[in-house]
Amino acid sequence: MASFLTALSDKYHSTNENDAINFAFEHFNQSSQPFEDLLENLSQLCVSDSDNDNNINLINCLLHSFIQCHKSSSQLKFDETLINNLISKSLPIICLKDFIEIFNISKEYLINLLRTSLNFPTNSSIYKRALHIIVRFDYQLEFQPNEILLPLIINLKEHLIDMYLNKTRQYEEYLLNLLNHLYENNGKKIREILSNEYNINNVTFNKKNLSKLVVRYWNLYGHEENEKYPNLAILQQKRTLNYLINVKYNGLNDEKTMSDECWNELVGDIVQGNADLSEYLIEIIADKDDIVAVKYWMAQLDRPYYTLPTWVQQYIHIKQNSQTNPPIRDDPVREKPVIDYYKIPVENNQIIFVDSMVTYERLLDRLFQNNNEEVFIGFDCEWKPVFNNTSTSKQHISIMQIALSNEVFLLDLLHFFHTCDPETIQRRLANRLFDDDQVTLLCYGFKTDAAMLAASFPIFNEALFSGKTLLDLSLVQSELLTVQRDIFPYAIVNNTTPSKDKGLSELVRLCFGKPLNKSEQCSNWERRPLRSAQLSYAASDAYCLLEIYKFLSNRFQSSDYLKTFRGKKPKKLDSAIAREIDKNWQDTNNNNDSSQKSDDVNQISAEMIRPSQIKFVVDNMLHGLGKELRVAGCDTVILGNDDPHTAAIRYARSEDRIILSRGAPYNLLRSHAVEGRCWQPPLNVTARKQCRAVLEHFNVNVLPEDIFTRCTICNGNDYAIVSARDVRVLWCKISNNSLEELEPDLVNYQPEMIDMDRMTLTNESVPLVLEGLTLRNYRSYDKFYICRGCGKVYWQGTHWQKRIQRDMLPIENILKQYVKENIESEDDDDDDDIFFDAESSL
Repeated sequence: MASFLTALSDKYHSTNENDAINFAFEHFNQSSQPFEDLLENLSQLCVSDSDNDNNINLINCLLHSFIQCHKSSSQLKFDETLINNLISKSLPIICLKDFIEIFNISKEYLINLLRTSLNFPTNSSIYKRALHIIVRFDYQLEFQPNEILLPLIINLKEHLIDMYLNKTRQYEEYLLNLLNHLYENNGKKIREILSNEYNINNVTFNKKNLSKLVVRYWNLYGHEENEKYPNLAILQQKRTLNYLINVKYNGLNDEKTMSDECWNELVGDIVQGNADLSEYLIEIIADKDDIVAVKYWMAQLDRPYYTLPTWVQQYIHIKQNSQTNPPIRDDPVREKPVIDYYKIPVENNQIIFVDSMVTYERLLDRLFQNNNEEVFIGFDCEWKPVFNNTSTSKQHISIMQIALSNEVFLLDLLHFFHTCDPETIQRRLANRLFDDDQVTLLCYGFKTDAAMLAASFPIFNEALFSGKTLLDLSLVQSELLTVQRDIFPYAIVNNTTPSKDKGLSELVRLCFGKPLNKSEQCSNWERRPLRSAQLSYAASDAYCLLEIYKFLSNRFQSSDYLKTFRGKKPKKLDSAIAREIDKNWQDTNNNNDSSQKSDDVNQISAEMIRPSQIKFVVDNMLHGLGKELRVAGCDTVILGNDDPHTAAIRYARSEDRIILSRGAPYNLLRSHAVEGRCWQPPLNVTARKQCRAVLEHFNVNVLPEDIFTRCTICNGNDYAIVSARDVRVLWCKISNNSLEELEPDLVNYQPEMIDMDRMTLTNESVPLVLEGLTLRNYRSYDKFYICRGCGKVYWQGTHWQKRIQRDMLPIENILKQYVKENIESEDDDDDDDIFFDAESSL
């Protein structure tokens, strides 16, 4: 038996998968007990300690060959224990479908077997394997909640819950309904529900951590469907209230970003009109022993004394009858010092709230007043805060601040700007602010503002990606504090207490000695009308940028230094914008893949082409795909992390390349590309699967001689073929190994193609990069291939054939074509070697 598996393995690796399957087919066809023979072979492979990937390939080979020659086992009896062990413990899960078909295992039998495995602890390998199988066969709803989901919820096994859900909306809703049921009556009946309805008794769980888990899934999948999942919505709101209570009473507001008025406003929005939440708020304030706040909220929420819980009534009664004079303290409480905040030289009548076409025209007139002169604009945006840490929380940008020399305009994005025509009114503003040679847009920490704008107003996308007008003063601050700190007159000196101010407030303090008042930052920016304190804060946040620019220009006696930052984008700005646009875009295009295919697939010719006949430019969010295409032999430019997405358009036009992008940048680039020359690979799959999809979509026929013909680092295809002796000498020198000890025969050898002093190819200047060779394998190769473009050293390895079999187009088509071409050209020389860099991680 072992000899057969050894022969099969040799056949699989020395020829191809089809030959191995035919070999196994003949073996089983001649066997007197083929089913028993198959079980024994599978058992040996499953318990083997050798290469796991190789064993999986051989198991697949055995099963596929067996299906071809034996159809039914319904009349045969097998070792049930062996069958069960293979299913529940050892057989690779990807092979189970064929195994079940061969041995005619019923769905009922499999479910009962899996149910037995679910009795093991949730952290055991048997349990996790059973869950994997259930998900793979889509059996989740064949089990009751107390069999899978509830134990995972109680034990806080979020990674296993995620596995169970399998990104399937049906199961997400099933989970939410179950959680919503558990949290009936504010979660006070969880134990009762578990015991009476699901027969789960004497269970212990951490209530606080459980509520965190529940809120996480509500934020991920609830989509703000408060009426459908009311208990989960209230739980989230209670957690938000707890956070706000901590901000006020436990000192979490050190950054002074929330005034008392802001706090009351946000809390009121949460609890207003909900009896449960209003009672909960009064209870937690009473627990903080703040009788003044208790009475305030009783009045605000119309909660009479007799409607409150008994203990709260008792608390109020005790406070009212206690001594009015507080006890004398040995250490009297010090009053909070009054902070002298920075104030902008702008009067209230110079702050214009833009919520009509009349005031909007006034804004545009100011922006375009001196169309041919340089214009400096202070810029910021505000939106209502959301107090949870999930990326799916819906936030709506509310206002945009545009500060000019003697006026500040606050543009109502939430209500007014949405009603304006995108192609005329909105685009004119977007282009003036973000894509105008005469404008310098002063901002601070622009990345978040840009992402919010892009997600809310698609018309801003193209202008935001240009970003030529941006001058982000946070970048200026960071560099100056490192290289020229003394430019700031109020920079911290030795033996001075560090400032507690951060961000823009700290920059204002460094320049003017007074911090910026940020107490309205976390207020409700969706309320209308805005409070006067909000209007003043919003104006200050934008106008102070003009003052800082003017101050620093005077300190430098020139604005030349500051102008070097114009157009310099904050790190990963483009990816942040694209990520937010992508989320917004996917929400409205659930069938994106199918619609994409229907739009573009007809533009592609049915004629097969070779990798050398097509060129790509890959967006900087698809680096992995770009390297995979290079491996396949395709000429592929990969945009750098700091390159704008629009750089792809330049490559496409000047070098006749096809653009590959995804999400929102794809929509932007597609509008500028020739029809059919911009394509979006499948989302949420590996780079290898994306590569396969690209090759199939564009009908690229990849043959073995194409693989690894392009450098994965620089995209070059010009290699120097270097002898093993040259590289051995090079390796000894790079790794600091003694040439006398390892290669005594090469002590007096003069390398033919490598300049050992300069570590380059002879008569060339690119430094060589040799990685991945070890003492164990550096003598294993006869020749090496050095990329003349970047100096990367490659060598031929066994990975090449596996690469073809596993990752490129269907192996049968490739090998048939390869055999055909080699038979027809037997006299061709073999100069086109195929090679592999063992260090490449693709």
